[in-house]
Amino acid sequence: MHFSRLMAIASTIACSAARATLQPSSTLEGIHSITELDGNDIPHALVERNPQARCGRGFGKCSDDGCCSTAGYCGKTKAHCRSPDCQIDYGHCDAHMTPDGPPTSGIPRPTIGKVPYGPKAVRSCVGAGNVALTFDDGPNKYTEDLLDLLDKYDAKVTFFITGNNNAKGPIDTPGMPWASMIERMYQSGHQIASHTWSHQDLSKITPEQRRIQILWNEVALRNILGGFPTYMRPPYSSCTAESGCLKDMGNLGYHVILYDIDTEDYSHDSPNAIQGSKDIFDKNLARGKASDKSWLVIAHDVHEQTVYNLTEHMLKKVSKDGYSMVTVGECWVIPRRTGIVWMRALSLLSFGRPSPSVLPTMPFRATVAAVGMLPVWGRSSDRAVARITIVGILPSIVGLAASSMLVIVRKLDIHPLFTNIDLKSVPQHQGRTLCCNLNRKLRIWFCL
Repeated sequence: MHFSRLMAIASTIACSAARATLQPSSTLEGIHSITELDGNDIPHALVERNPQARCGRGFGKCSDDGCCSTAGYCGKTKAHCRSPDCQIDYGHCDAHMTPDGPPTSGIPRPTIGKVPYGPKAVRSCVGAGNVALTFDDGPNKYTEDLLDLLDKYDAKVTFFITGNNNAKGPIDTPGMPWASMIERMYQSGHQIASHTWSHQDLSKITPEQRRIQILWNEVALRNILGGFPTYMRPPYSSCTAESGCLKDMGNLGYHVILYDIDTEDYSHDSPNAIQGSKDIFDKNLARGKASDKSWLVIAHDVHEQTVYNLTEHMLKKVSKDGYSMVTVGECWVIPRRTGIVWMRALSLLSFGRPSPSVLPTMPFRATVAAVGMLPVWGRSSDRAVARITIVGILPSIVGLAASSMLVIVRKLDIHPLFTNIDLKSVPQHQGRTLCCNLNRKLRIWFCL
């Protein structure tokens, strides 16, 4: 009897210890059964652990290019290395994968227009009658279907793009679907914005790490679209003044975008729970009327129920209540009348002619001999706006003085569509002194 009791006690302790080794992990989110896992996808909580291979605060870094998981174990599986769970200070992470191509750090970043830049944050829209729906963390396997849905309703939204998160690989990786999805977003008239490279908490990392999170995402987006955004949203909405984050975003030329409706879709990603997000959205819209209120809404296209359930509900509700669906850029200007600077492009000298995916409504070619050229472009509702600011400093051309400031257009091929060309003087600003209005209807400008 005494021996049996001892065995029972020992068995209870063993079972408790076994349960303790299987702590809940964020890597299990979105996984519905163990049969869906294979090989490297198995979360580290289910992988055999080496008790000697600990990492993180109090343990130090992993050796041999190992990744430090969020639970503090070294390994090289996707579950160990995927960002943002992987601890970037204590080993290798997929967040450390550098995008190819020249850096964007030297590109001029003028802060123009009425939308606040950091250190101020944007928490709402201005004016009335608009809903700016935004999606964070993508692109993802559900994003293509989301784009189909938005096309169905002719709705324009804003995508806050993350460069390399959730083990999807860099967004500009050849052969992966992400680049084509981002191109489709842009071609469809959606606004492209930044959600950092690997979804790190910007208030908890160093200033240099913050710059990397922004600049690397710029390079990847530049590789896809030819330019990078002026709008960003910090992961976890965490970008404090105390940490210096808001000031850093301003120095990098970014509008920091938050929201005034959080759908909390990350907490309701199941068929039975998603009604909670619908209720949040509906109750917030009921706090005002389209005649006197606009809304800035956050959701996430990495969640299945958001794409296949919540989004259509929001689109129908927006229309029913008399609101217009707009991008974040549009919710801060008068639609169809004021041009919006959403993106920064790069020198044609460095990267050749603008690709059709960058400026799809700008069918002309220009070869420009200039240094320090800053094109920026955007959209104003259904119309396209393209503004190019050029300040060229050339040492010597055809006997001119080395200090001459020149802009030389060698060749400008105008599409037959542009039959209404005129010149008009504009106040000098950021080097712009003269603009050609290539087409008044499309409001396309070539500014010198």
